[in-house]
Amino acid sequence: MCICVHLWLLPSGVRAQGDAAQEVAVNLAEGRVVICAAKDGIIVATADEHTEPGSRQPVVVTLSALRAGVLLGAVEWIWPESSDKPVRLDGELERIAAVALNTSGRPKSGDAASDIESIGVALLERVREVAGQLHHKINLGEDEPLLRLVLVDYVPDYGPEAWAIDYHIHQDALASDYWRTRVLRPSYNQLYPPEKGQPHTLIEVRYPPANRATAAPELLDLLRQNDPRLAQIRTANEILAKSVALVTGGESQKSLAASDADFLRAALHAVTPPETKLTMALVDFDRGFRWLIQPPASAVPAPADEKPREPDAPTLRRKPSN
Repeated sequence: MCICVHLWLLPSGVRAQGDAAQEVAVNLAEGRVVICAAKDGIIVATADEHTEPGSRQPVVVTLSALRAGVLLGAVEWIWPESSDKPVRLDGELERIAAVALNTSGRPKSGDAASDIESIGVALLERVREVAGQLHHKINLGEDEPLLRLVLVDYVPDYGPEAWAIDYHIHQDALASDYWRTRVLRPSYNQLYPPEKGQPHTLIEVRYPPANRATAAPELLDLLRQNDPRLAQIRTANEILAKSVALVTGGESQKSLAASDADFLRAALHAVTPPETKLTMALVDFDRGFRWLIQPPASAVPAPADEKPREPDAPTLRRKPSN
């Protein structure tokens, strides 16, 4: 998936005239993110839905022991006529978040919302650097962001939360077929916890944003319709059946993360094409981040300026549990 020269067309590529008269091509990560907040952990899973060569798999990225993120939309920026390596924003996300939350030399507020805003602003600065080189008209839907960041985390003494942070653009015509592209300050949408009185259940985020009336049903819709592809999975054993019933009934905060994860792993395989690539992680409220379905190393390469990791260096990339 790429951005087109004059129009934002999903099957095409973005070409923009930069200061050095070189093209900018942008590959998109598109698909779905499914989130389930249980009583002992919050699960985040991704499934790709790309259809064009060059499009990228959306993946879960470790941000800290108690936080993970997923980037959707314009994640890869390429200068074909340059020797510079492509910019992979999903590969830079962990470093961007770490810098944003580095409290060395300044007091720590302890405000989870301010942490989310700090990450959002830090990513904005990087997106502005690369998007400023788009100089052709790009037509996006009114609610279609250039980039969408989905964050999940656990805040001690508060609980699990999930956010969607959208980065929209505004373009000004400076000359014939030459536009200035500005990335606006991000909008923040808290996905979890829900408003008082609203159900605690599965959350699904898609990119490109889908019209719920015309798009393929979400996983929660299929569950409530007792879709035959899920019926056998949800009743595999008594513990899993009880946990899924709580999620479907709007009480996911009482369900077991292990059972919810087992269900989501099988359910996503059941309702997506065989070639679909999945990633899944659990932010355990006591033990922290751990992988359930880890992406291949090639899915999110290290930033160009990052040194290779020593084989025995400490890492949050734990092996998936059996």
